Amino acid sequence: MGDLIFVLATLAFFAICVAYVNWCDRIIGPDEFGSESDSADPTQASPTPIGTLEVPNPGVEVTA
Repeated sequence: MGDLIFVLATLAFFAICVAYVNWCDRIIGPDEFGSESDSADPTQASPTPIGTLEVPNPGVEVTA
């Protein structure tokens, strides 16, 4: 009897997980695979030079 309860609880857990994912997809929409950010060529990326930091306040200079 304990095994049956465990199996039913496990199935209920996964059913709730699937329902939650479907509910989230209805709210924000499904993921878009193959978008620009996923298929970007890494050789074309603009790297940040070593020793520079992006500072939110442009009036403050920070050097590494």
